[in-house]
Amino acid sequence: MVRLQRFHLYTRIIMNQAEKYRKYYEALDLIGCKHVSTPRQIKNGTRVFRLPFKDAWNQDIEFATYESGYVRKLVKLGYCPCYQINKTRKVNNGFIKITTGPHAGLFRKRYDHTERILIEGNGDRLEYLFNYIMRNYFRAKPKYQRTIDMDWLNFCAKWQHGEFGFDTCDSDTQNYILKRIQS
Repeated sequence: MVRLQRFHLYTRIIMNQAEKYRKYYEALDLIGCKHVSTPRQIKNGTRVFRLPFKDAWNQDIEFATYESGYVRKLVKLGYCPCYQINKTRKVNNGFIKITTGPHAGLFRKRYDHTERILIEGNGDRLEYLFNYIMRNYFRAKPKYQRTIDMDWLNFCAKWQHGEFGFDTCDSDTQNYILKRIQS
């Protein structure tokens, strides 16, 4: 009975991951990302996606998800072929035992380090990649939150619409300026 319950739970988890993978695969397709994995990469469990635009050096922007749990951005130029975009956590492991060499049997301090948090499910990896792409490539990030005052409204009216001030604009233009500032 317990084995059957575990099997049903495992099947539900697999089906959930498959549905999530299909959903986010379609979402990536909607924003223009292409699936460009080679047959060998697919056999190894790697999926590579290319964004519909290029970077500042006119190179393709590609991301890969790996069966091991990593999600990486692939870089075409420079000495670093790719870098990980998984979340990280600080680890303090204390001491480790030295097993070889003249100091075998002694302990040494293992210094604090950072390790990547692996993403287990295939659907979860694709969800993380989609959210990363949306956050970093499709949403404008303001450097600071500006307070809206009359000086700023007058500036927008003057430079965007050629008016002398916010008060001299017609109501449609005022509504348009307010909507642009608030979004």
